[in-house]
Amino acid sequence: MAKVTIGGRTYEVEVRGDRVIVDGHEYPVTVREDAGYLTVTAGTVPYRVQLPPPDQRQSGMEVQVDYRPFKVEWEGRLGGGPAPRERAAASAAAGGGAKAAVKGAVTAQISGKVVRINVKPGQVVARGDVLLILEAMKMENEIKAPADGTVKEVPVSEGARVTEGDVLVVIE
Repeated sequence: MAKVTIGGRTYEVEVRGDRVIVDGHEYPVTVREDAGYLTVTAGTVPYRVQLPPPDQRQSGMEVQVDYRPFKVEWEGRLGGGPAPRERAAASAAAGGGAKAAVKGAVTAQISGKVVRINVKPGQVVARGDVLLILEAMKMENEIKAPADGTVKEVPVSEGARVTEGDVLVVIE
């Protein structure tokens, strides 16, 4: 459970897979990645959400919801289990390299199944190119290149199950 403050209002929030509990009320949630933003549907209401780049996402960040800016702050964890960085550190300490910090790594932001890989090592990609498709919560999520570069490694295969924080593609 986390305390989330958006636009000066504070809520008790917990994420449970494809459901979000806000102040004791449960809502089904779907997330679809579009061109540079997310479409988040809570219940039956869609919202256009624009987040800062992944390396700048932290409490106190500004997000845009339906083109309106909001400051978002939180305390605690929104979802169950350890944070991705904590899992990566634990995995690396236990000898598992798939979640260790890798320069240029594109990681899974959600657990799911790799249904299609569009790139291979040595391939040149541009920012926004679809690297692979990850199925999660009965939805296909496009995993896009965060920057221009050359694919160095694709440590997953089609049909593989991945968890949040797993390395999907390495770009140099």
